[in-house]
Amino acid sequence: MAKKRRRITRNDILLAIARGSPILRTIFIVLCLVTLVGSSFIPNQNINSALGSIGNIGTGDKTLTENLPLPEPQDKGVYYTVYEVKKGDTISGIADSFDISVDTILSINDIQSARNLKPGQLLKITNLAGIVYTAKAGETVQTIADRYDISATRITEVNALKSDKIDASRTLFLPDAKLPAAVVGEASGDLFKWPVRGVITSWFSWRRDPFTGKNSFHNGLDIGVPLGTPIGAAREGKVTETGYSPTMGKYVEISHAGGWKTLYAHMSSIGVEEGEYVAKGERIGLSGNTGYSTGPHVHFSVYKNGKLVNPANVLQ
Repeated sequence: MAKKRRRITRNDILLAIARGSPILRTIFIVLCLVTLVGSSFIPNQNINSALGSIGNIGTGDKTLTENLPLPEPQDKGVYYTVYEVKKGDTISGIADSFDISVDTILSINDIQSARNLKPGQLLKITNLAGIVYTAKAGETVQTIADRYDISATRITEVNALKSDKIDASRTLFLPDAKLPAAVVGEASGDLFKWPVRGVITSWFSWRRDPFTGKNSFHNGLDIGVPLGTPIGAAREGKVTETGYSPTMGKYVEISHAGGWKTLYAHMSSIGVEEGEYVAKGERIGLSGNTGYSTGPHVHFSVYKNGKLVNPANVLQ
């Protein structure tokens, strides 16, 4: 009968090694050490992988880290980088690309006319949306915050203020604040509405006088329209003067907020009176050919603090 072969166990192998030659025992010890050391280099999963593996429980495809509440960001002051304007850039486009407001770029760079933006021009771009503000005597952080409907705490944090009191003439950055609509409109060139729509027959520039043939400066826009076309106020304001002159014919002058004034001349009839307040676009009279004129049109002039301004730069 064949003798049953005994199964070799792990203990048999260890016993044979122990009884074997010193070389065999040394090889065995080295192999054990290599195995132990090698295990310490097995890369561990990072924390995101670990959290993600348990975050899937009851959360669909979202990981646990996406559901943990994050601390609210704290303002650590305002700083700026520099951006070089490229061809085709606009203030609004630049503001959108940096996730700040148009008001911020206009204010921090003291831009008076966005239409004069030029390639190569350098602009300051802040890390926060807001405006620059110069404190007045007697103002506090809270009164400024109330005026602009923003957080007093954020004003204090961003400007590293130690108290609610502010020295007069101190320059502050007001996070989330907006410029007055009139200021933005002025800088954007959208302050005034066209009084009439027609063909520009003479621009704000030097020209040859149609009667004398001499060069003279034309201080407004001549807009050619049919006789009797309704003329609208370019902006809300107060009628400060109406009348007739040999040069302007029948005319109307309107004063607006911010030191602005508009003049409408060569009218066939005047529809408002001095001292009257008019809304933007409200009819103030009809176009004509009175005064120093070669045909039916509206002469339109714009003044800022008594100085002439090119109407084309501030019309919508």
